[in-house]
Formats: sequence, C-alpha cells, structure tokens
Amino acid sequence: MSQSTTSQTCTKRYTRAPRQSTAPIGADAFRAAFLPDTSTVARMRASTAAFLRRFGLTGPVASSVVLVVSELVTNAIKHGYGEVELEIRVVSGTISVSVTDENPAPAVLKQPGPDDTSGRGMALVEAYSDRWGSTGEKTWCEFRHDRAGSAA
Repeated sequence: MSQSTTSQTCTKRYTRAPRQSTAPIGADAFRAAFLPDTSTVARMRASTAAFLRRFGLTGPVASSVVLVVSELVTNAIKHGYGEVELEIRVVSGTISVSVTDENPAPAVLKQPGPDDTSGRGMALVEAYSDRWGSTGEKTWCEFRHDRAGSAA
C-alpha cells in the first residue's frame, strides 16, 4: 500500500472528532484510549505522572516510567495503526506499562547511527525498564520499585 493510500485511509477512518478516554480501571490501574495524534503524548506523560503520585511514586523510577510512556506512545502514534491504548498497573512492587495499537508488527530495537535524528525510542525503553517485550500489537515493559518509590 502506498503512503498516499495509507494517509487517505486514515483520513477517512477518523473523520469524527478525535476521541480520548482516560479512566482508572481499578485501584491499581489506569487506562487511556485515544486516536493517534502527537499532541496526546504530553497529556499521557502528565496523566502517568499524576497516576504514579497516587502511589507515592515520584523519584527516579517515576521519571523513568514517564519517559518510557512518552517513547512507547510516540512509537505507537508514528508506526502503529488505529486507536492507541495505554495501560499502567502498579501491583506488588512492579509498575507495568503497555501500549497497544493495531499494527501487527512488533516493536524493534534499532541501532541508529550517530547522525540519525530518530530511532532511539526502544533503546531508551530497554535502558530504563527492567524488562520489555513486544507481541506485535502490544508493547510492554516493567519497572520494579520499593515502597518509597525507588528502583528495587
């Protein structure tokens, strides 16, 4: 499919006003669903930071989670298809982050050259999270933390 065909398909598909839905889905989780729009990245960073503050998570681990959310959401918007969903869970000393879109191709870790202006997102996810993976439509990662909000 050519790039112009892809753009036309997306334009036709999203003729309605952009939808964004954010909601706690339990005491330990947050989910946001939105159409792919780069202006959403800042809102997802802010929503993530606010959600983590509910658990007293504010230090370096929270900053790392917010950075990774930014990278995963940006990746889904730039390389994915259709609606994007962000889910964050805080359970038993682990913060789990997943981003889902409709692209069946898994996220890949790239080795960009020193002059490349992009391609480092998944390298940041790998560097800051304790574990990560991609099943195609879903890319996820985990962060371990102690009760004080520090990396475990």
